[in-house]
Amino acid sequence: MLKDKVIFIAGACGRIGSALSKELLEQNAKLVLADINEANLSKLTQGLRGEFLSVRLDITSKESLESAISQAVRHFAKIDGFVNASYPCGKDWGKVGYYEASFEQICESLNLHLGGFILAANAFVKFFKKQGYGNIINLSSIMGVYAPKFENYAGTSMQSSLEYSVIKAGINHLGVWMAKELFNTNIRVNTLASGGILDNQVDSFLKAYRKCCASKGMLEAGDVCGMIAFLLSDKAKFITGQTLVVADGWGL
Repeated sequence: MLKDKVIFIAGACGRIGSALSKELLEQNAKLVLADINEANLSKLTQGLRGEFLSVRLDITSKESLESAISQAVRHFAKIDGFVNASYPCGKDWGKVGYYEASFEQICESLNLHLGGFILAANAFVKFFKKQGYGNIINLSSIMGVYAPKFENYAGTSMQSSLEYSVIKAGINHLGVWMAKELFNTNIRVNTLASGGILDNQVDSFLKAYRKCCASKGMLEAGDVCGMIAFLLSDKAKFITGQTLVVADGWGL
């Protein structure tokens, strides 16, 4: 489905990014694996088979984005699609309560995550306009689509961050705005809003979350990769401006 397509993955070392890297290589895509952590990039590439290039990328830096795009084009001569699976966060992320964050902490979260996604999308739009075509997929979350189920967190130290929901809702609308503005440019923009991904959460939360779902509950990273691969393919060439939810029915 993706033979010879060149796909640029930002945040390639994250849970979804690393699973997606393996999935797309199995579908014969050529990859640009980009991440801010070069040590993790080295570990990721050791276990991969296929054609790929690894580059360091900071999505909050215009210079870093331009350099990474240039490296990718020098190596592959084109970029067919860009997937932003990044998860930038500040030093105090998740350490304060709902209403306790300072103005500086709030701004840091919004600037790094939402600001970084906007900056990265801008950079790729400019490149894709010069190239004549392109495909952007931003990774978001059900927390940007639905209200949290606060009751699922009862009895745990976990919480559903206010800033996180606002950021993810912003990413969803980023896709809508860009898709409309980019009509008739041969550039598509979509968003994948995933359900929760397994990451050693406590049993009480997992059981409560499972009751909200149709068949599985919390997802594994690989469970969302099929939809991303489809959106990257020519089979989805008339899908743009959509936020597609993969969450095992959690929002019903």
